[in-house]
Amino acid sequence: MQDRTQRAEVEAAMSRALSRLPIEFEIRDWASDELAQVEIRRSGETATYRAAWLPHPTWSEVSKLARHGSDEPLLVLGPRINIRTAESLHDAGIDYADLAGNAHLAFGPVLIDIQGRKHVTEPTQHSGGQTNLFSTRRMQVVFALLAWPHLTDAPVRMLAKTAGTSLGLTQSTLSTMRDSGYLIGKSLHRRPELVDIWTAAYRLSLLPKLRLHSFEGDPARWSPRPGYLISGESAVTRIRNPQTLTVYVDDFDFAVGAHSGWRRSAEPNIEVRRKFWTTPLGQPLPGAPEFAPTAAPPLLVYADLLATQEPRQTEVAAALRQEHRV
Repeated sequence: MQDRTQRAEVEAAMSRALSRLPIEFEIRDWASDELAQVEIRRSGETATYRAAWLPHPTWSEVSKLARHGSDEPLLVLGPRINIRTAESLHDAGIDYADLAGNAHLAFGPVLIDIQGRKHVTEPTQHSGGQTNLFSTRRMQVVFALLAWPHLTDAPVRMLAKTAGTSLGLTQSTLSTMRDSGYLIGKSLHRRPELVDIWTAAYRLSLLPKLRLHSFEGDPARWSPRPGYLISGESAVTRIRNPQTLTVYVDDFDFAVGAHSGWRRSAEPNIEVRRKFWTTPLGQPLPGAPEFAPTAAPPLLVYADLLATQEPRQTEVAAALRQEHRV
C-alpha cells in the first residue's frame, strides 16, 4: 500500500510539472516508483520518453540514470532544476521540466525552451508540510468542486455531503486548495492543471478504493437500474460496441448481474464500483450528446478512460479534453 501511495504522489508531481507546458501528455507504464514511460504530443508530433522524477535533480543523479541504456530518451522532472543542472542537461541532449515551468523539450520539429521562471511551492503541500491534497478522501472533495464548481460558494456541509467526506476533512482540503492557489475567494483557479493532476493521481490513489465486484459478460446485455451510473467507454456515445463496462452504485443488487448473464471470471470486462459522491440536490449535471444519459460525471468518465491505458480509449479521452467536454 505504501508503494502504491508513493507512486500516486510521484505521478501527481510529474503531472504538475508537465501541465505547465503547452503540450498534451500521458503517463503510461512504470519501471519503478520514480521512473515511468511518458508520451508527449504537440502539433501532431509525438515523443515517448523514459521520465524520471528526482526530488533533488543534480547532474550526478541524472548521470546514474543516463548510464542505463534505453531506446527511449530520458526526461528529467523535478520540483526545481537550477541553471547549472539545466545547462548540463542541455549539453547532454537530455530534456527536462520543473514545477516552475522551466523546460527544454526537443523532438522532431518541436522545440520548447522556457527559462527564468521562479520556483513555486509544490501545490500538494500545505504550509505545515503535512497535507497531501491528492490523498484518497481529499481527492473526493477536489472531484466534487471540479464536477460542480458552484459548490465553492456553498456551505461546507453541502460540499462534504456531495464528496462523501467529513466536515473537518472537507474544510482542511479547502484550506490546502487556498494555500496552493487553486481556490481564490470563492472561485476555482488553474482548473486545467487541477484536472491533469487529479486524473493522474486517480488511477493509483482513489480508483483502487472504489472497486467492489468484477464480472465477465456482454456490456450491451443489461439495463441500468435507477441510480446506477456508467463510466469508461460504455458512457461515451462515440465509441461503438464497447467491450468493457464500469458501473457506479450505492448498493449493488447481484440479481442485476445474474439477470444480465454476468459471471465471475479471471478475465473480467465488467467492473462494479462504489459511488462515492452524491449529486447536489437540484443540481444534476447537464446532459451532453457525447455522453450516455446514465453516465457518471464527465471528469470521472475521462479519468476512467485514461486509467485503462488502452490506446483506443485514451485517444477518445484526449479528444474529449481537447473539445472542452471535461
